[in-house]
Amino acid sequence: MGKRLLLDCTLRDGGYINDWEFGHDNMVNIFEHVVGSGVDCIEIGYLNGSSSFNPDRSVMPDTASVQRIFGQLDRKNTMVLGMIDFETCDIKNLQPCAESFLDGIRVTFKKDRLVPAMAFCREVKALGYKVFFQLASITGYSDEELLEVSRLTNDVKPYALSIVDTYGLMEPEELKHVAGILDAGLDPDITLGFHAHNNLQLGYINTATVLALETERDLLVDASLYGMGKSAGNAPLELVALYMNEHCGKRYEITRMQEAIVTSVMDFQRITQWGYQLTYYIAAANRVHPNYVRYLMDERTSPVTAINEILQRIPDDQ
Repeated sequence: MGKRLLLDCTLRDGGYINDWEFGHDNMVNIFEHVVGSGVDCIEIGYLNGSSSFNPDRSVMPDTASVQRIFGQLDRKNTMVLGMIDFETCDIKNLQPCAESFLDGIRVTFKKDRLVPAMAFCREVKALGYKVFFQLASITGYSDEELLEVSRLTNDVKPYALSIVDTYGLMEPEELKHVAGILDAGLDPDITLGFHAHNNLQLGYINTATVLALETERDLLVDASLYGMGKSAGNAPLELVALYMNEHCGKRYEITRMQEAIVTSVMDFQRITQWGYQLTYYIAAANRVHPNYVRYLMDERTSPVTAINEILQRIPDDQ
């Protein structure tokens, strides 16, 4: 069996809850506690060229800003990553990896931007970073398209490629099918990752499903403190860590994660709830973006039956 790796994405995906305004002290506290727990990777936020530097936000315009916020902290043995939503951050905003606090950069993109995104990833890799492909909206790919993704990925040779269940609608058998295609097609030294959303309350079990795959390939799973994240949230870091301690031979210090939840996460949860909600369930059941459902629910002019009928008429490619 290959290595089983855990990535914390609280400062990035969790930022959808608070517009990434964690506050500097909370950002440092989360970083130190999560790194202190022994996780393999931590994602410290987004790189977005249109943003301005703000020490209280985990959206940063360039890699130099990452250094200004986190550069004096002890990273221990944890890989430090940032994320770029393709076409939101120019390559000129990235220092060479040798001059940066970041070890790697995750680039997320949708299917229609696959080829140009991979060209951008080549440039990022040339700067010395470990590059991660994040396949957003994975449920929109056919089996044949997944095979083509594998071929293109093997040509670039990133550190990892991750399945992203953007709308939280995959069931374990579907996930195993997609993972099986990619596992068979990718070069053996490319890590296969998974990022869950919890719209159908499947984030944890799907993450455990990936960790249990019988493969010699290294596997990487994402999770966030207390499940803090976009829509219905993510797989909870503390639960996934417990599973990995019991089933993957890991020794994560879960108490450190719990301390971070109490001191830096629960206050945000009191202000803005995340987790399973009817809106996200209806969206996942109809395989659409939650914004469609939220709009129709907020109008309060249609019964749920009519909302479902409207959503079912939306073409798959929309």
